[in-house]
Amino acid sequence: MEASYIPLTNDALDDLKEYIKRCVSHAEYRSGNNVWTKIPIYKVETLPDGRVAIFVLFDHDAADQITGIRFYHRNSFIWAGGDENLNKQEFEEGVLYRYTLKIVQASGKS
Repeated sequence: MEASYIPLTNDALDDLKEYIKRCVSHAEYRSGNNVWTKIPIYKVETLPDGRVAIFVLFDHDAADQITGIRFYHRNSFIWAGGDENLNKQEFEEGVLYRYTLKIVQASGKS
């Protein structure tokens, strides 16, 4: 028998967001001929709408064409990642990239 839907409290949701903010250690971006380059996390914060945002700054040292990004957990495994299509040449000062996560609760029933 499946239990009734019991949502997390707001404190528990805030705790999950703080965990996410602490667990991301760095990022890597893919450019050119499938080369991955390590880059630091610029900042991580909770946005006013409750989403968690991870920011990476692609400055003048970063490649002009960025075709993928991945984020690493502090225990060295890939935590999130995927393809991207970013042309840094379109921006004069670089690009502040934002990856957002929204935590959503659901009962699991269809």
